[in-house]
Amino acid sequence: MGLSSFDACDEVLDHLKSEALDRVGPWGLRQGSLLVEPLQGTAESDAAPSGAAGSAHSTTNVQEIGVDEPDVVKTDGELIVTTAAGSLRVIDAGGGSPREIARLPLAEDGVSHVEAELLLSGDHVVVLVRGTSMVPYAGVEDTANSSSSVASDAPVAAAWWQPAMSVLLVDLSDPRRPEVESSLKVDGEYVDARMTDDTVRLVVRSEPDLPFEYPDGINRHDLDELTAMNRKVIRESTIEDWLPSYHLTTNDDESSGQLVGCEDLSRPDDFAGFSTLSVLTLDPAGLSDGDAVGVLTDANTVYASTDRLYVATNRWGEPVPLDTPDAAGVAPGPPPDQTTGIHAFDISGDDAAGYLASGEVKGRIIGPYAMSEHDDILRVATTQRVGPDRETTESSLITLEQRGDELVQIGAVGGLGRSEEIYAVRYFGTTGYVVTFRQVDPLYVLDLSDPTAPTVSGELKITGYSAYLHHLGDGRLIGVGQEATTEGRRIGAQVSLFDVSDPAVPTKIDGHVVPDAWTQAEWDPHAFLYWADTGALVVPMHNNDAGGALVLDVGGDSITEHGVITRSENAPQAPYAMVSRSLVIGDTLYTRWEDGLQANDLDGLGERGWLDLR
Repeated sequence: MGLSSFDACDEVLDHLKSEALDRVGPWGLRQGSLLVEPLQGTAESDAAPSGAAGSAHSTTNVQEIGVDEPDVVKTDGELIVTTAAGSLRVIDAGGGSPREIARLPLAEDGVSHVEAELLLSGDHVVVLVRGTSMVPYAGVEDTANSSSSVASDAPVAAAWWQPAMSVLLVDLSDPRRPEVESSLKVDGEYVDARMTDDTVRLVVRSEPDLPFEYPDGINRHDLDELTAMNRKVIRESTIEDWLPSYHLTTNDDESSGQLVGCEDLSRPDDFAGFSTLSVLTLDPAGLSDGDAVGVLTDANTVYASTDRLYVATNRWGEPVPLDTPDAAGVAPGPPPDQTTGIHAFDISGDDAAGYLASGEVKGRIIGPYAMSEHDDILRVATTQRVGPDRETTESSLITLEQRGDELVQIGAVGGLGRSEEIYAVRYFGTTGYVVTFRQVDPLYVLDLSDPTAPTVSGELKITGYSAYLHHLGDGRLIGVGQEATTEGRRIGAQVSLFDVSDPAVPTKIDGHVVPDAWTQAEWDPHAFLYWADTGALVVPMHNNDAGGALVLDVGGDSITEHGVITRSENAPQAPYAMVSRSLVIGDTLYTRWEDGLQANDLDGLGERGWLDLR
């Protein structure tokens, strides 16, 4: 899969119109729904535990050393910065009891469902705000938002949820008076971001904004007429209808324009959609328009090493129809092939990101942890359907190398977990770990020292599975997931300790099971905390009745329960409230609940304070 660049906006517009005219229908360029749901944007190479030994505070549990990831809570050891109820909250963590000292509203007019993630850089915090706004289709009266009464049989206005994305740069030099220094609004949907050496790389996905007509019950046209009307919309479209724009506000000035210059935009040689994937480069010391580079493709998964950023998307191929002698109809074909497209960008230094190459692998990935770069080789773990009817699953580890503007496969090892799915992947240098599951949990240890010929070093089959893997050093590996019966029925949350010092013979040496429970750390690595100073491991733990945080002591060959952080008696009653994050500052363990922040003694787990964040 190669990429072609554009020389001018006229060339971009001609390309988009040509592709769109071949594909437009009564639903415009969509495939049959009036409401567009936002995509949801989710491994490690020689990574250290969150909160390195000797540090005064823990940090976000990240995939790669030196590559920070946005999260809902950050700390510098003195302040805790988080988001709650549509506001940025600044919390004094001194004295071991949390005390809010400032808040800054994040919501904007017309934007709902506001959520935000943070990156902390010195005395600045980069706030990545995302929300949605309801946009009526062109030519349709917005009766849904009208204050007048509407008869029960009146048609409801057709609308779709449009993502709203903005970046706020907040000055925390006076933490009691946080100030928005600048803001950047971008047409599109926040996918993910990474920060290396105080340079932020932001990935945004934007769809074209074309005033199509739709068969929504109000515009009562037949389908052929709607298609003709939509073809006219395409022929009359301008470059502004297809490519995203930005609006930058600083203390001194305002500016706006096209987010990605046409000369900075590329397209895959094989058509990959009408969305624009933009990679912006931002300086936490002062926002700019982002110096964006773009590709005409979809995207939903971001992985970054210290010098390269990879954006991937799962794609479905065309279904293959089955021939049938039944004249009454056509039997459904086997499931379509699924592939994963991957695009690589150069993020070395602090200059604008530069597009490098694209590639494609068979199968789907479970998220960023399926990918890892080592010595300029990208390793990708995928699951695909195989066999004549594609009814059987099989997983593989594939290695890719950049050659010109293509990511080319140079090696692979397959046959992992037949009839199973990948649940976890982790990479440490030239060793990889893959967990698959259906009834039992094969933990595969992979030798990746020769990227042209990766091999399976060892395999361990046990009940249950691990969905998150964390390296402790000294040949020890932690797994977080579920215990299960030999038939595959899940029976409770499980934290496992593996000895992987001999790659040929991995063994499980201890484990802790909480019956009928689950933990968010299975799918959200930011919810996992390992504090190496004391060997404390903290994960959220929930069942149908209550939530809390499980604290385990990990040392040598054993895992023992230290205790459980339960909800403060000073907190408002909320039987289903859950813990989402935990962090350590000095000798205090903080837990971030849905509606508050709780402080407990790290050693004895006695409560020190509760801060309401409603």
